[in-house]
Amino acid sequence: MIVAEDVGFCFGVNRALEIALSEISKNERVYTLGELVHNKTVIQSLKQKGVEVIEKEIPEDAKDSVLIIRAHGVPEEEIKKAKETFKKVVDTTCPIVLNLFKTAQQMYQSGYRVFIFGKKDHPEMNALVSYAPTALITTEPVVLEAKSCILSQTTMSVEEFNTFVLSSIQMSVYKELRVINTICDVTARRERETKKISQESDLVIVLGGKNSSNTSKLAKIASKITRVVHIEDPSEVEKTDLSGINTIGIVTGTSTPKEDLEILIGKILHRREKK
Repeated sequence: MIVAEDVGFCFGVNRALEIALSEISKNERVYTLGELVHNKTVIQSLKQKGVEVIEKEIPEDAKDSVLIIRAHGVPEEEIKKAKETFKKVVDTTCPIVLNLFKTAQQMYQSGYRVFIFGKKDHPEMNALVSYAPTALITTEPVVLEAKSCILSQTTMSVEEFNTFVLSSIQMSVYKELRVINTICDVTARRERETKKISQESDLVIVLGGKNSSNTSKLAKIASKITRVVHIEDPSEVEKTDLSGINTIGIVTGTSTPKEDLEILIGKILHRREKK
């Protein structure tokens, strides 16, 4: 087995969970606005500790409870509304994500047409629009305007971002362009490591949420090089065909706990010992 060196929670996810657990220990009722992070194991663990997830409707009896803003962030107006409802609102938006929001806001207020390389339906992008209302979010090359700025969702592929920028430049006429790489360095490092491991493996197992942008990106990168299995729960490996596989590579998303990785490795070793 070749196990990635860069595994487990990233700084932003770890910070959000530490804050959430601290609030749980001090308060009877704790809510999160949307899932705190994109990982089923983590969300299930929080639910068992009494954390309730609010998707749309805020409970009527929420006045005496605490609301935690997820790591991906939420629109500014939702935070303002929450502060009028809950006794306490704790914002765990990842600092790197928040930097993207502030950068987009600054460019928008400075008169730039803001283009974001990202996925429209991603929570991070839903929040960003409140900071730069006219921002265009897309993964397809765009025709730039006279004064434009290109940013990226923090979990996107660096390689694909560069391709997006170059393609947009080639099809455009403009006077001023600012390109700011707002991709998280942790996701960029994992992208590079996934490529390397994929080149050395007969099979790459990607462990992490299937609703996680950064984890899905790793699966996509590896699939261009070798066979890939993307699993959310370590138990899923028991159904994975490992026949004819000499070398297994393992990488994880930034919302995947190290405990899940250890369980996965144990299950693989157990299967091989049985043979």
